[in-house]
Amino acid sequence: MVDILLAVYNGERYLSEQIDSILAQSVDEWRLIIQDDGSSDGTIPLVQSYVERYPERMQLFCNEKNSGSPQKNFFSLLKRAESPYVMTCDHDDVWLPDKIERTYAKMMEVERDFPGKPVLVHTDLRVVDENLHQLSPSMFESQCLDPKRDGFHQLLVQNIITGCTMMVNRPLLELADRLPDQAIMHDWWLGLIASAFGGIGFVPEPTILYRQHASNQVGAKNVKDLGFIARRMQQGRQIKQVIQDTYDQANAFLQEFSAQLPRPIRETAEQYARLPEQSKLGRIRSIFQHDFKKHGLARVLGQIFYI
Repeated sequence: MVDILLAVYNGERYLSEQIDSILAQSVDEWRLIIQDDGSSDGTIPLVQSYVERYPERMQLFCNEKNSGSPQKNFFSLLKRAESPYVMTCDHDDVWLPDKIERTYAKMMEVERDFPGKPVLVHTDLRVVDENLHQLSPSMFESQCLDPKRDGFHQLLVQNIITGCTMMVNRPLLELADRLPDQAIMHDWWLGLIASAFGGIGFVPEPTILYRQHASNQVGAKNVKDLGFIARRMQQGRQIKQVIQDTYDQANAFLQEFSAQLPRPIRETAEQYARLPEQSKLGRIRSIFQHDFKKHGLARVLGQIFYI
């Protein structure tokens, strides 16, 4: 059995397509748990209509007040999961029919290599516009991301896990007791836990239509576009803050798990968290010495410039 967790806020416009795509999955062993974060549109009546039709498959919970962020809403929703495996779901995407089947098969494969350990599996995504017209057949290709760079030292620097493609197992959930304020996103935090204590698996085929629209919290950006690169070069202060946020997240990870971490993992987190204490030349040397590099030449050059 797989629990599918859908955290939603004002998602009425696209929600039916997402729920219908879950109902159309090639496997039946799933339960959909939806948590509304204070929607003011027609989200709640819409979900209630599905729950009434599928009471054994779907549940709805409503937060008394808005949690303040999608990641906090998702993380509180994780505590409602009871199944051995959990998938997370955005309200505005569309799942391909074999998403659960493919992801679960990879989970079984990775768990054989990491028995009893935390495991996270994620997949590629097909990027589409608001009308589901394809923008890119592969988000990993369009963003120049390498799924093989999922080591702990690499995930400290840059996240490659998109939460809406993710499946996690029970040992990972048992470690993910809380989400510190310094955690940048819930999927990034869970990826760090899996990489530190267990393993990560990747399905190279897209399993969802990843919808891009004006209201996206976090979207897929084409880093090959020269306009994107030019805009990023004008956002020096923001880029520096993003880098600082990764240091803060590394420190929070150490505070949360230091006593449990294998020594090499703990030392790696400490090395990264201490980068701000070094000179600029020292920081540049360290990112190459310890492979604290971002993905792709353009990102690495930006990292060197702003670190």
